[in-house]
Amino acid sequence: MELTPLDIRNQTFHKKNFGGIDAEEVKAFLETAATAFEQMSRNRTDLTERLKIAEERVNYYRQIEKTIQDAVVTMQKTVDEVKANAEKEAELIIAEAKARAVREVENTKREAEELRAEIEQLKQLRNNYFIRCRALIRGQEELLAAMENDQRELEALKQQPKPQAVPGIKPVGNVIA
Repeated sequence: MELTPLDIRNQTFHKKNFGGIDAEEVKAFLETAATAFEQMSRNRTDLTERLKIAEERVNYYRQIEKTIQDAVVTMQKTVDEVKANAEKEAELIIAEAKARAVREVENTKREAEELRAEIEQLKQLRNNYFIRCRALIRGQEELLAAMENDQRELEALKQQPKPQAVPGIKPVGNVIA
């Protein structure tokens, strides 16, 4: 059974004939006890209310903590995914750059080889041109020499005395026919 301040105030005592108790003193003590008990009861109710509020706050903060922890876990997963995706993308970019570099090196080598072949072809054409020019110059030189020779022969023929015309023979050029 729970004892309340009202129970204490309403408590009555029996009087004994001999050596009984002072009723006023008991009454004063009971009033003091009831007041103290009443104060303790109010304190207990107040503390119970405060405990309830504190527990609600703790639960609220626990909920916030759980939400924050969930958010941190989610953010960490997102960061890990973003990091993994960035690493994959970086690897793809590097692989593409390497492939492009290999293609460019191959193209450069091919172009260099084509240029070398073209240079060789141009050298051959130059050599052929020089050979043809020399042949043309020699041919022209021989032609000029032949023309000079013909010119000298003509000059020499012009300086020879002219044969006398013989009756009955018709002269043909410088030669008598």
